[in-house]
Formats: sequence, C-alpha cells, structure tokens
Amino acid sequence: MPDLLHRLFGTHVADPASNHWDRGHFASKCVRCGRHMIRLPGLPWRVGRAD
Repeated sequence: MPDLLHRLFGTHVADPASNHWDRGHFASKCVRCGRHMIRLPGLPWRVGRAD
C-alpha cells in the first residue's frame, strides 16, 4: 500500500548514482519506486521518459 500511495501522491527523488544524459535530457530513476525520471537543464525532475 505505501508503494501505491507513493506512485500516486509521493514526491519522486532522482537517484544521483543513476543520472545520465539521454536524448537531450538528464535521465535517472526514482530512489523509492524505480520509475524513470527526466529533466531538462535548469528545470525540475519529473516522472517520464525522454521519448
């Protein structure tokens, strides 16, 4: 249940160890749930993929 609540309402935190550059975005994974995260330089992290 805590994982479901995290996916719906939680704050996703990018894992610094898995940060890499992918198709013009910084890419990482959430420390807690492992979901893919992306961000453009100067913007905050968001859940998603650089497609």
